[in-house]
Amino acid sequence: MTTERPRIALLTCALALVPALFLTACDSGGGGGAAPGGSESAPGRSTSVGVQGEKRLAAAARAGLAATSADAPLVSGLDRVSDGFQDELGLPRGSGYRVTMACAGRGTVQVGFVPARTAPAQRVTCDGVPVSARFAVQAAGTRIDVRGGQGATGMIAWRVDKVRQSS
Repeated sequence: MTTERPRIALLTCALALVPALFLTACDSGGGGGAAPGGSESAPGRSTSVGVQGEKRLAAAARAGLAATSADAPLVSGLDRVSDGFQDELGLPRGSGYRVTMACAGRGTVQVGFVPARTAPAQRVTCDGVPVSARFAVQAAGTRIDVRGGQGATGMIAWRVDKVRQSS
């Protein structure tokens, strides 16, 4: 009978740990929860950095843009690199715009426009260093198009400013 008691105690301890293991396994993906913009994340998608890491990367991406202009942007955004996105700019036709992007995380992203003739696409490294490009809006409905490279993770902040004409 004394040999049965240690086995029962061991089984009881093992069964007590099972729910904790399930909770840890379900929570370790970092997915779910609210995205930085307040929207729910896509079902089945999980980020490898978790919510706290995502907040840290978002702050780093924003900090990369902070020194680029004191003026309020015409349009701006903050998005997950892994999701990719297209946002309509809603700008009037004409030249004299600059997009500045800062990506924090790992890998690279391809930043372009739709329609593609708006400006050549640029590769941006997710190192927090801001990259700028001038462009002209040639058609109504022009969108910025960001696509994460293979294995790219992190956050990208971007802003569009009017380029000042020198006199």
